[in-house]
Formats: sequence, structure tokens, C-alpha cells
Amino acid sequence: MSNDPMFGWDLTFRTVEKDIKRKSDVLVAFIHWNLMKRGFRSIGVGDERTLSGDETRSELLPTGWNDNENYTLRYVLDNKLFILHGLSTNGNLIINLMKSEDLAVSNIALKVEEAVKDLSGPIENMIPTHKDIMFSIKRDLVDSVTERAVNTSETQTSRPTSSSLADDPLRVPARPLPSVNPDTSDLWELPPAHLPSIGRSDLDPFAPPGGGMIFNPFGPRRDIENPGLGIPGGLPRGAVPPGARFDPFAPPAGPPVGRRPGAPDADHLPPPGFNDNMFM
Repeated sequence: MSNDPMFGWDLTFRTVEKDIKRKSDVLVAFIHWNLMKRGFRSIGVGDERTLSGDETRSELLPTGWNDNENYTLRYVLDNKLFILHGLSTNGNLIINLMKSEDLAVSNIALKVEEAVKDLSGPIENMIPTHKDIMFSIKRDLVDSVTERAVNTSETQTSRPTSSSLADDPLRVPARPLPSVNPDTSDLWELPPAHLPSIGRSDLDPFAPPGGGMIFNPFGPRRDIENPGLGIPGGLPRGAVPPGARFDPFAPPAGPPVGRRPGAPDADHLPPPGFNDNMFM
């Protein structure tokens, strides 16, 4: 057989050239030739879905294949019946190929005026995009119904075994538990122990040695020199954090031991005879 992908087209077209009436006929003849190249055989016209067994199989288009505006052709491949429907609508030719055994259907749609330029002549003049159409016929019309996966339902319902999970190159390895190092290094491996755990104390309120979100006035980092205001019979020492705004509800017991008294508080009463001349 010749290596020319268009081998046999000229002979097929010569057998139907006198029957060509419109541009859609050229496309149907071209599709018929593609089916013949892939092992299909024509058994006539119509949409009968059963085989009697005595049909005459031929590589030629049957008589009356283009008598109607639409097309209905019957084919056989591997003793299985296929029915080709061609529907002309709004300048398009919609082709359906149905496998009668399981009613699987494939289809393609072609713009007639764009696909077919002449009713006769070389294939390059009649169908300039014939290579693209051949690819679409093979992939979308023929292969989609003749090369269906056999175990599609089984693969969708069966569970993967442990060996298949282990051999899956796209499987993400399980993340190890904290403080447990995996046998092999991977992206989930924990950092070495000698690295500082930066920011851990901000997540744990009571993280040792301190620095969490809750201030502990009795912790090791408290202000030893000024643990807070203590009031006899009232709040204990350390109850008021250093620097906090606090208005005492009783006079202080006196200046802290060992420290000089500070400046007068703004809430203290002025001394006798004091006049700041504010109302002069």
C-alpha cells in the first residue's frame, strides 16, 4: 500500500463525481472514504439497527446515498453495525456516527461553505483544509466510538491497593508526627533540633522561659525594684503591672524604702497659700 495519506481518494471521488449535487455531498464522500481507510464497509442506506447477516459489503457509496437533503448510511466494522447521520442546518453539516451495539455516539460539525470551495478538481482545490478535517474525523468521529476503554466502570469503582499507592509517583508522602523523624528525608521533615524555635513563645501563653502572651508578675522577668503598688489591707504587691495607669483608692503608705520621693502627683491638693495666678 502506498504511504500517501490521500491514496485512494481520487478513485473514490471518480465513482461518485457524477452524483455530486451540492457541497455537502463532497464532504460526505470525503468522510465515507476516511471510513473505508479504517476498515469500515458500506451496507446501504437507512437507519435499521439490526444486521441480517446477508448484507453486501462494499467500499462504494450505495445507490441513492444523496437523494435526500440529509444523509443516513449504514456501515459495518468487525461485524458491528454503525449508522452515520448527516444533518444540514444553517450552513453547517453535522455528522453523527452511532454504534448500534451500545448506542455510543460521536459527532463532528463542519461549515460547508468554508470547508468546500469547488465541486470538482484536486483535493487541494475542493477541500483546502482536508488535512485538518481528516484529523477531526479520525479523533472525534471514529476513534471515540471504536476505541472505548473496556474497564472504565471497573477503574472508577475499584479501590487502589497498598502496592499501587506505594508505586504512585504523584502521591504526596504522609507528614510525620511531631518529634518523629522519618526514615528518609523529604519535604515534610522537621528542622534539626539545634535550630531555635523562633516564635514558639508567642503561640504558647505559658511557654518557658517566658515571653508568652500573658504577663506573669511573679515570673523571673518581673521588675524586682518596683513590683507594683501595694496597699495595706487592699491589693497585694504585684497586682498592678509596672507602668499601668492606676488611681489608688487610699493614700500610699509612704515612699518606697531606699528610694527618693518623686515629684508631687497631679491629683495632690495644693499646699497652703499656693496660688498659680491662673485667674488674674
